[in-house]
Amino acid sequence: MHSSESRALKVLWGVETTPVRGPKARFSPEEVAASAVELADEIGLDAVSLARVAARLGMTTTALYRYVDAKATLVELMVDAAIGDPPGIAGRDWRARARKWVRLLADRYAAHPWLTDVKATGMPRQPRPYAWIDALVSGIPPTSGVDALRLALLLDSLIRSYATLERSVTAADPEPWLAAAVAERFPALAAAPQQDVSDARAELDYAVDAVLRGVAS
Repeated sequence: MHSSESRALKVLWGVETTPVRGPKARFSPEEVAASAVELADEIGLDAVSLARVAARLGMTTTALYRYVDAKATLVELMVDAAIGDPPGIAGRDWRARARKWVRLLADRYAAHPWLTDVKATGMPRQPRPYAWIDALVSGIPPTSGVDALRLALLLDSLIRSYATLERSVTAADPEPWLAAAVAERFPALAAAPQQDVSDARAELDYAVDAVLRGVAS
């Protein structure tokens, strides 16, 4: 890991403070991340650059290097800011709490669709994604017999998958000829009960219910 990236993450975790040498910083790392998140919400993650974030904050790109020196580092801060702190997860039992957790986290992805463009390469390195995982793990009692951490990671991957689907369904224009072509080439699919799968949230609920039934059994 690059030293500057490590430093930015350490600041997020509170194990290192921002440098005190030189003139007082105009912004906190959180304010820089929040500005970048707003920009990504408007123009998409690919279009976000250090120069554009700097301009939004009224500083030069060189001055922004005091906070981050690469887009990869900035994205780490952006993800933490966009995911935010998890709210309280309430429910009559652990399954209800799991469903509530999924809905709330899916709302975060819906609010910031560019999050699906950030490729997961392993366990998160920012504190707030861990806080979300901890919120669900803490809501599943040991007496349930469920591997709470594995369930949290599985549900998180479902949320990301269906958030990606939701973006594609919203952005794509339906092709009128495609349904006929699919029916002709794949008759078994054509014979199956017709369902509207354009509601990605409903499909996510179905997937989550299937997972919870399997885990409970």
